[in-house]
This record gives sequence, structure tokens and C-alpha cells, in this order.
Amino acid sequence: MTASESDALFETLLESAKRLSFDSRNPQLYQPEPGDDERHGMTPQWSPLFGTPMWERMSEPERIRVTRNEVAQILGVGIWLEIGLQVALLRASHSANPAQPDVKFLFNECADENLHSLMFANAIEAIGSKFYPRDRMLDFFGWLFRHLAWDEVAYGIVLAGEEIFDVMQRDWMSSDDVAAPIRRAAYIHVVEESRHMAYARRKIRDQLIGVSRVRRFTSTLIIAAGTHVIAKSLINRRMYDDLGLDWDVVRSNIDDNEHHRMMFRKAAESFIEFLSKEGLLNFGARWIYRKSNLL
Repeated sequence: MTASESDALFETLLESAKRLSFDSRNPQLYQPEPGDDERHGMTPQWSPLFGTPMWERMSEPERIRVTRNEVAQILGVGIWLEIGLQVALLRASHSANPAQPDVKFLFNECADENLHSLMFANAIEAIGSKFYPRDRMLDFFGWLFRHLAWDEVAYGIVLAGEEIFDVMQRDWMSSDDVAAPIRRAAYIHVVEESRHMAYARRKIRDQLIGVSRVRRFTSTLIIAAGTHVIAKSLINRRMYDDLGLDWDVVRSNIDDNEHHRMMFRKAAESFIEFLSKEGLLNFGARWIYRKSNLL
């Protein structure tokens, strides 16, 4: 795709944002519906414990409590990722021509991402859950990402999170088992994030034009390593400890849960296919994605 074709795509995305965007500051989004007290924080099938012996021993209220806290962990990682994205991309674009179509869409994307973070925070509060402290390794990786990630690496790691969350949230937004504030937030995120994913894919393709084999090889491995960190961060020992669950038993159940691995592979299918088409999936990266249960 030529530069003019890329610009045309970015202009199209801007027009789409004008036609179909939401104000996630609207308090009506977070109002519960009748029966929400008996609904999950996300579709139960996305719980890492779903189908395990521990899950089968739980009562339904206990399962609801677990999924409401698990969704808080997932959306907390989403907020962390969206803030890191903005810092990395705005720093790289600080001196760019603000009239360029790609820079203009970046401004729009950052506005969306800030509202998404606010929306996730409000939705978690609305269902009575809370966010948990992150692992220090995740914070260290975040520092590296914000300060050192370049072009296709930044977009690639962010695209990984966006693609995985997109598949999850398409299930959440259409399930009657999920509390209304989470369903509504998931719908808005799916609609608006589809533009962000198209933007990230185009930016990755543009950045890879003419790059050396060494840079492509390095970027491939760093994207895979960053994706691994994100995938593993979705499970937080502190959250299960806070629920009074034995972490050793939880970890053993999750590690043995083929359903959990299958759902993660499902979530990553589109992302892995994109990487393969763009030459960003070598032997080392495949090994990392397998360790992450994404391949």
C-alpha cells in the first residue's frame, strides 16, 4: 500500500469516528439492570478456572464473585496497556506534523483510549469490584515499553492486547449472563477499538517496508515477549488470595485447564494470522506464543 493509500485509510477511520463514537462519561452506562446481582462479571467460559475441579466445587454466588474480580484484573491490564500506548506513541509523534492523517487519527485514538480507561474504571466500580496491584515485573516492562519501544514493536504489542480483548468482549457484550455495566462497556470498546486495530495493522505494515532482516527478527521476538507478559498478567495471585482461595490449588487447576488454553488460543487467532502474513512469526516467536497459550 502506498503512502497515499495509507492516508486514505486514516481519513476513512477519522470519518468513521465522527459517525460512530460514544460518550462513556454518560452515567446511564453504569446503571444496573434487574437481576444484575445474579450475573457474572464476564462470561464464565473466560474464567481461567472454568471447568476445573475447583470451579465445579463452587456455588453459583462464589463463581459470580470470582468472575467479577477476574474481569477487574483483565480490565485493569487493559487500562495499563492503553495508558502505556498513549505515552509511547505520543512521545514518538511529539514533533510530527499534526495535520497528517495518521497523526490526526492518533489524537482521536488517544481521546478514545482515555475515555475507555474511565469507562472500565466506572464499570468495575458499578459491579462492586476493585482493581488489584500489578506484579512489579509488569510495571518494569511498562517502563521499558513506554521509553524504548519503537514503531512496529509498540503497535505490535498494543495490537496483541487489543485483539485478545476484542474476542473476549464480543462474548461479554452479547451474553445475558454478564452484568449490564460490563456488557455496555464491552460493546462500546468493541465498536471503537475496531478502528484502532485497523490503524495499528496499517502502521505496522508501513513501518516494516524496507526494514533489515535483523530489525524484523528483533521486532518479532520483542513483540512476542511483550505479548507473553500481557497474557500472563491477566492472572493475578493477589486477586485470588483476596478471595480466600489457596493460590497453589488455583495455579494447579489453571495449569491443568485445557479449556483455558483453548480460549486463549481462540482469542489470539486473528493476531497470530496477521503476524504470519507480515513476516513477524519466526521459530523463536512461535515458542514464546506456545508458552503463553496463544498458539
